[in-house]
Amino acid sequence: MFQCIIQQKSNVWVGNRHEMKEVFPDLRLQLQEQLKCFDSRVETQVILTNELQDYFRKKSEIELEYSRNLDKLSKSLVLRQKELKQRRDQLHLFSLYNCWQELINETKKESQEHGVLAEIYNSHVTMRLSMVMDDLQRIYKQCREIGIDSHEELLKVLHELHTSTKTFHLYQTEHKQTETKLKIVESQKKKLELIIPKEKIEKSKKIRLVDKEIQKRRNKYTDARFKALKAKNEYILCMDAANAAVQKYFVDDLSDLIDCMDLGFYQCISRAFNMYISSQEYIKNSITANMSTLSKYITGLDSRLDKQKFLEANNSVFIMPKKFEFQSLKGDEVDLLDSMPVSELETVGFIRQELEQRLIQLHRRLNTLRIEADESWKTLETAETSLLQLLTVNDYNAQEYFVESSHRHSTKPEYLVTTQRLRAETDEFHLSVRHHRNISFAKFRDYMLGTNRIARLQGKYEHIRKVLGEIDPNNLSPGLAQTLAEPRKLIRRKRIGQIQNIRNPRLFGGSLEEYIEITNQDIPIVLKSCIRVINLYGLHHQGIFRVSGSQIEINNFKDSFERGEDPLIDINDASDINSIAGVLKLYLRELREPLFPIVYFEQFMELAQLESKHLFVLKIRDLITSLPRSVYIVLRYLFAFLNHLSEYSDENMMDPYNIAICFGPTLVPVPEDKDQVQYQNLVNELIKNVIVYMEDIFSNDDDYGGIRYEKYISKEPDEVDVDTPGENPHDDLETEMLCPSEDGKTDSR
Repeated sequence: MFQCIIQQKSNVWVGNRHEMKEVFPDLRLQLQEQLKCFDSRVETQVILTNELQDYFRKKSEIELEYSRNLDKLSKSLVLRQKELKQRRDQLHLFSLYNCWQELINETKKESQEHGVLAEIYNSHVTMRLSMVMDDLQRIYKQCREIGIDSHEELLKVLHELHTSTKTFHLYQTEHKQTETKLKIVESQKKKLELIIPKEKIEKSKKIRLVDKEIQKRRNKYTDARFKALKAKNEYILCMDAANAAVQKYFVDDLSDLIDCMDLGFYQCISRAFNMYISSQEYIKNSITANMSTLSKYITGLDSRLDKQKFLEANNSVFIMPKKFEFQSLKGDEVDLLDSMPVSELETVGFIRQELEQRLIQLHRRLNTLRIEADESWKTLETAETSLLQLLTVNDYNAQEYFVESSHRHSTKPEYLVTTQRLRAETDEFHLSVRHHRNISFAKFRDYMLGTNRIARLQGKYEHIRKVLGEIDPNNLSPGLAQTLAEPRKLIRRKRIGQIQNIRNPRLFGGSLEEYIEITNQDIPIVLKSCIRVINLYGLHHQGIFRVSGSQIEINNFKDSFERGEDPLIDINDASDINSIAGVLKLYLRELREPLFPIVYFEQFMELAQLESKHLFVLKIRDLITSLPRSVYIVLRYLFAFLNHLSEYSDENMMDPYNIAICFGPTLVPVPEDKDQVQYQNLVNELIKNVIVYMEDIFSNDDDYGGIRYEKYISKEPDEVDVDTPGENPHDDLETEMLCPSEDGKTDSR
């Protein structure tokens, strides 16, 4: 079925040159495995959709034979489910799977159906599902081509890194050889000066010949050193660009690509299901309970939740690889002449001038690319809005068909005209949807490739800016000083399909980023309210967070928070403190994406094994600051509270490690394919260190703004925790445009 999709451009991204196959083979293999996972994923979606289509088609045939044939259908579906469960271990990763299971259970209870149901199922629902499958395969084919283009861009960057590495090592070797030859000639001159009498040295031909040779060797040494330094800078910049490109691809592009694959898929599925529900409610009120259960599953269709499950199930394939590290020659950890670490950019003399000019050019190029990417995003957003408006149209009400069928025999020509009109409207609708999808894919390709270029350029720009920012400002040119003086802008990421989240955001079991973005709160109300009460009445409570609370109270608190209320507003003692702590842990545990993203799991585990406090603080700060602003502010608030709680460990028996035992599995869940016991110890060590060194990790972060935890909280809760656009400068953060390696385009001045 998928041969037509997979066979095209299956090997194009690997590159036509043999040398590309030898560059970073592990990463290349990982990219290949990603394509296989995508193929398996869309195949599973088609299988699920095909199963639904088969279900409705068979049911439309069996409806005429009533309960006897319905019983046969239910048994056949149960057997098919068992067979599929053995062959497809990814079925449970899709929320659509719950709908399919509910349909099987419902079929066992049905005994009678009207003849109109058979016509609706066969003529409309199955037709829609067939179109969904066709659209799904067509969409995946286009998304796969975009993914292959991204792989090609990524491998080009890695090839540049590989080439710059070889060039650097070549010139560095040549530099050392010329240096050795120069030292040999200089030593020969010293020997001659010892042999020849002093009064004859100035007239000695040998001395003059040696001096000429020294000058010649020195010139070669100077040229070789210049080439080595320049090659070194280019290597470091290519390395930063490669790291930035890999991070952009694994953190953003993969997520956006999956979102694009699922764009509109569940909306179309929901319309088919809602038509089924409408017809069932009209013909038989006794099955209302079954329909409401199925409706709950349909409402639970969540492409982002499915995406998270899919990434977690294939954690080893989609986890971000380690950052590229600078590879120096053996014994070359420090430059012999400048006594500088070889992993830093050189800023001496003419090299610094070149870097300054390059920084200004990068700054201008980035501004231009950001403007272009911003325009691409606006166009993409408009196309996406139009497409989703079409895909969410309420055209699944089937009552019109029942009304028409009642006059079917008396006014048959009118009935046929109405049916033909509805079918013509359906065909016109699908043509419009395909037109808008083609526009969306074109803009999505431009936006993704454009932001990739920005990510690579930004990697180089930030490194050069950091190095030049350490130079005395009095020694900088006016243009460069102005560039370095510009404040660092925080950026907020735009997501594909974000517009479709029109309903109220979920607090428990939802996404932290989406909730904060929609409600405009820095800290979710459940987190802030629970911490306020524990700060006032629970800091001295022995076993806080370890002693379980009442499950009934926890559920009541949860329901109140989900309704937007604050059930803790009138709490004035510690009688329910364990239940309040339980609500806090429940909220963190049920978050759709954990506060410590699973894509960074391996990097977090490496940090947990560091013995140096200084190195741990530097690396964990660098990793946490790469998270979205909303997640960073919540982490800062939570760990400031946990640090404060640990100060009372003599009374509450909750030192940093005990707190880490309680919060580790919640904040940093261990993937299922990992050794749970081994990694849980590392998780606990990581959380403990973050609690202990909280003040060092979350320091110098005024750019982030947001609410900070206060040790001495007022007993009166805040009236309002919503920022207006004029009050918070971070509300209008510019669209995320993480940035690319130099793409060969000249900077227009």
